[in-house]
Amino acid sequence: MENEKAIGILMQEREVASTQNSTNLSSTDSISISAPSGDIDESDSMLGVTPLMAVHSSEDIAAEISRQDVQATINLEESLNKNRNMVSVQVLRVLLNKLLKQDKLNDEAAVAIMMNLKNSLGDIEKQLENERRQAEAKIKADERFAADPVAMETEMEKLQAVLGHKMNLMVKEQEARVRRDLLKTAGLSEIEMEEVMAGYIEEAMKLDQLLAGQYEKESQVIQQQLSERLLVAELASQKQSQQTAEVQANIAARKVALNELAVNNEILHKRLDALFQDYERTVLKLQEKHEAGLLKQQKALAEKLQQRRSDRLAAVERKKETERHAFCARTDHMMHADSLLQAFRDFQQKQSSKMNKLLTDMDKDEAQELESLMQEAKADRDRDMQMADEAFINKLQDQTALSSNEVSGLLQRHVTEMRNFTRIKESERQQYAIVLKERLANRQKRWQEEYGNMQREQKVLAEQQENTVAKVMETQTGLDEEAQMQILLSHHYSIQRLNNQLTMNKHRQHKLLVRKLNMKRARMADMRRQRQKGKNLKDEDFDKQFQQELALEEKLLQSEHEEAVVMLRKNIAAETERLIKEHDQGMASVIGRLQVGRARRRAAIQRHDKAIQQLEVQLASRVNEDNADRTADSLGTDHILQQHMKVNVMVFSRTAFGKYLIEICSNSVYLLVNIVRFLSEKYFL
Repeated sequence: MENEKAIGILMQEREVASTQNSTNLSSTDSISISAPSGDIDESDSMLGVTPLMAVHSSEDIAAEISRQDVQATINLEESLNKNRNMVSVQVLRVLLNKLLKQDKLNDEAAVAIMMNLKNSLGDIEKQLENERRQAEAKIKADERFAADPVAMETEMEKLQAVLGHKMNLMVKEQEARVRRDLLKTAGLSEIEMEEVMAGYIEEAMKLDQLLAGQYEKESQVIQQQLSERLLVAELASQKQSQQTAEVQANIAARKVALNELAVNNEILHKRLDALFQDYERTVLKLQEKHEAGLLKQQKALAEKLQQRRSDRLAAVERKKETERHAFCARTDHMMHADSLLQAFRDFQQKQSSKMNKLLTDMDKDEAQELESLMQEAKADRDRDMQMADEAFINKLQDQTALSSNEVSGLLQRHVTEMRNFTRIKESERQQYAIVLKERLANRQKRWQEEYGNMQREQKVLAEQQENTVAKVMETQTGLDEEAQMQILLSHHYSIQRLNNQLTMNKHRQHKLLVRKLNMKRARMADMRRQRQKGKNLKDEDFDKQFQQELALEEKLLQSEHEEAVVMLRKNIAAETERLIKEHDQGMASVIGRLQVGRARRRAAIQRHDKAIQQLEVQLASRVNEDNADRTADSLGTDHILQQHMKVNVMVFSRTAFGKYLIEICSNSVYLLVNIVRFLSEKYFL
């Protein structure tokens, strides 16, 4: 009965201790995982909750979250670029469809022009992907970066910036190729080609504006997604820390209770101390065993979940590729670019919704799997601890002269101590959760402020460039209104692309800077833990020196970060200047091309005017001869000739020279018909 009574109190202890670890990571009270948005590359399965299972300190968690932030941002850029290439081809197809309907182009030429652009953009993607993989492999194999992950991250960022800039230049080259194809392959006149390209540029600018909005929206969702993963990881880390603290508190509470029993009884004190030391060794070994077992189980679970995520993402990516082909097939015969862009907007929203659900489900599943694992591990540990406690109680009663009331009192005092401990820890847990959520809310707020600042800077830059191009337009008095409109359109298109590129680069570089800072802090935290091992932290001199070293390290780290921020601003300023220079060069090329085209057309008009004057003289002589020879019998013949001339005029009107003559002779159909008749007899018949 005495043992049963003692064990009953012991069970009360376990119940009290277990309440502090009852938080469910996947419950809506502790975390709400909202639906993220955007595409994820199929090869990148190292996102989500799974990678966070391998880290436990706040510094390591922050470093992992910032790694995912950088990777998710790169994935978003690649996804938007891929969609832009796809829709750009379809925009060109819509414009070519209009030419086909107007009989200005044949099917063969239209297909050739569109496929040239499509294949070229696909080749660019493959080429840059191969270059990226080769360069990354080279960086990872470089011994200089093996022991310096921060330096490796810097090289990776340089690579990403170079490849991004290279892609933009190569896409611009393809737009120039489309211009040449319209002239050579389609046989369009220069005026017709400029009209088509103006339409292409206008719709491409609208597409870039649409993608800019998507980038902002999905970037915000990425931040929310990362915040929620951070909350899951921090709560899991806190739970493990509290379990370790529970063991220490349990040992300390037992020691206090035993010391109270052995007051003024040296013999009993020695016996109790020997029993306690044996109990302490047993409990600590059990805790060490279960911590090692939990780490092993977490690693195995992480590998399983990572493979599951990879398989599901690969399947979804294959399905998305099929949907892209279906989208292109649906829009191949569209005649209006606005309808195309609306279809793309709907298509993107539908794909995002599907990906949202997938990512939400995967994050929730991973959080629940982690929670289940920790609950099972805790249950196993509690069973072993209960057996150790029961063995301790039995030894206590068998090897000492303590009465059952004394043992029961000992255990009751222990229960009281553990209840106080649990109450304190529960209060700390709630306060920690509040502070953590406030930190995450501030993190989201800071991101929005920084993004807003970037947008305002981009707006100022756009206004400056708008004033510059206005001044340039004032000097181009020789260009007609249509040419000036083309210049403004090209300017707005180029500025939109420039703003998109700068926004992405600034955003990515800022994230990388945070990543480097968190990596350094994680490394410093690991060094502190290593130094603490084997040191007596109760030594006041050591503790004071250690705290001074920590403060100095943090100060140096902050100083390095501030210098890095200054350097980042300089790099962004230099990059902005380079992109603006490229924009100015592009605008100079546009203006020069239009000026050359205008001069070429003016020279052609002068040649045509001279030819028409000669034709008028010859026609006057021919008309007089026709009137003198006309008889009543020739009326029927004239009717046949008129029908023939209608056909000739129709054919002739499709030539550049014919269009010019139609414009000149708009007020004299008789003159036009006779000119065509003359040319037909002299050159064509």
